[in-house]
Amino acid sequence: MKGLKNMMEDNVERTINQVLATMPNICSCEDCKLDMATYALNRLQPKYTRTSTGVILHRFDTASTQAEAEILTVVVSAINVIGEHPHHASKSTVPATDDTPADQAPADSDNSTEAQAPVSSDNSANA
Repeated sequence: MKGLKNMMEDNVERTINQVLATMPNICSCEDCKLDMATYALNRLQPKYTRTSTGVILHRFDTASTQAEAEILTVVVSAINVIGEHPHHASKSTVPATDDTPADQAPADSDNSTEAQAPVSSDNSANA
């Protein structure tokens, strides 16, 4: 509906950006940040407003230490979950996962956003 705003979106976005700045090994592309925000927002109580008075009341409500801690806890969890399992091909800023050895990780994935098929040792020419 026009005129409704979930104010929790702003809090989550701000917190994701602050925390990701301290975690250089986690992918911070727009797709991952949207996945992180989705994960976090689905675990936090929405705070909808319609008026400027509602915005002010929401800011007052979320200024408490407990509210900030809850948002931070959920956002850090989202960053860890999505950071470990991004929904795109490996990027150079993300270390290789346990199931993809570093020597088999794609060297450059800026031309494609599709997931790459895993490399199987059964199909390799060098046994």
